[in-house]
Amino acid sequence: MAHNNNYKNIILIGASGYLGKHILAEFIADPFFNVTVLTRASSSATFPSNVNVIKIDYSDKKAIVKALVGQDVAISTTGVGGLTDNFDRTLIEAALEARVKWIIPDEFTLDTTHPLAAKVPVYISKMTIAELLKKHQSQIAHTLISTGAFLDWGFDNGFLGFDITNRSVTLYDEGKHLISGTTVPHIAKGVIAAIRHPELTLNRRIFIADISFTQQQALALLEKYTNAKWAVTNINTKDELKNGEEYLKNGDFMKGIRSLIMSIAYNGEGACHFEGKTSNKALELETDSLEKIVKEAVERNKAAH
Repeated sequence: MAHNNNYKNIILIGASGYLGKHILAEFIADPFFNVTVLTRASSSATFPSNVNVIKIDYSDKKAIVKALVGQDVAISTTGVGGLTDNFDRTLIEAALEARVKWIIPDEFTLDTTHPLAAKVPVYISKMTIAELLKKHQSQIAHTLISTGAFLDWGFDNGFLGFDITNRSVTLYDEGKHLISGTTVPHIAKGVIAAIRHPELTLNRRIFIADISFTQQQALALLEKYTNAKWAVTNINTKDELKNGEEYLKNGDFMKGIRSLIMSIAYNGEGACHFEGKTSNKALELETDSLEKIVKEAVERNKAAH
């Protein structure tokens, strides 16, 4: 694989998280890159011995600037914890000061430019970050990566409405609308491909997805591979949106965010459907089929029980 030699030194923030771990593994596997991990001083996370680890207090901007000096690309996968501290904003300010060339913020979700995304608090923070990056793109390049649903993660923990252990599913709007999604290892490969192809990705939003599918299609395959008839609960996405707003009002942040995301992802209005928009081919990214993704999710579930 030919490399663009301008982007060799990579700093990864949030490398112990679910997505961060996969991205780190991809960088370690490629000898071209020098990878550094930035982690909280209070974190007990451990990293492979060949990785340069810098431990800092995330609220200490001077320390962040110091860690970023000499880095070509900063990648954030800080997750919800980072969002609530608005860490990506501090990261951008520090990256500008340290003269980092390129930043990939913690975007990795559905299309946050979609009008409905503004209903979800964590997406508002992502939109603010995107605006800030556009404002500074003459000084620092950015790439926003929309991935749709995290498929392996979302099938494993029930986030997408499928409970493999109990053979039950919540279908949103009868499960008839298409949504797009990507497995986490493929998101990690996508991040590296984005850095290898700056001509396709600099100062742009890119969409990557393994598949677009309906809940009904996934359910048919889940029933096939579990060899069982599943119990179905139906909910309307408009009602789920109201549920989400109620949860948030009552201070149940995680439940509220999930309900809002489900209602927007599954309502057929395009916030989480990327067909015809993806860069997978241009970035030479492989994709898995729905059948393979479902089959592997059922196998992982069996192994865990």
